Amino acid sequence: MTVVVAVDDSNRAATVLARASALAADLDEPLHSLHVLQRTDLVDTLEKEVEGQAVTENREVKRVGAEIIERAAANGELEHDTAEIENVVRVGDPAEQITTYADSVDTRYIVVGGRRRSPTGKALFGSVTQRVMLSSAVPVLNVPTGTE
Repeated sequence: MTVVVAVDDSNRAATVLARASALAADLDEPLHSLHVLQRTDLVDTLEKEVEGQAVTENREVKRVGAEIIERAAANGELEHDTAEIENVVRVGDPAEQITTYADSVDTRYIVVGGRRRSPTGKALFGSVTQRVMLSSAVPVLNVPTGTE
């Protein structure tokens, strides 16, 4: 089984990754860091794509996830060596990709970073965290990270 942590490229991602690293270390489980890009974020990256290479295996796309892991490591907050963390990138709807990936790797826990939003903000923008929590077949740990 694995622990899957869903991270974005915000400043709060290092905190979420650190909490997931601690959980995975306590459970003696592998840690997968999942970064989901929306298709609109791929415009520059696709120009650098190698013919025949899957978008999610593209070096430029993988670099985004690796930078998030390196930021958390630089803060000294990780229980894992960076080489032990599986860096995974997917493209599409974040909540859907998180739950689909978690199902595909026999996940024990999903760790996400929630932030405080007003009821209006939730109604207008939705909540990836909320959608993952409601649709996941495994427990979801929400790491509160304040507002942003």
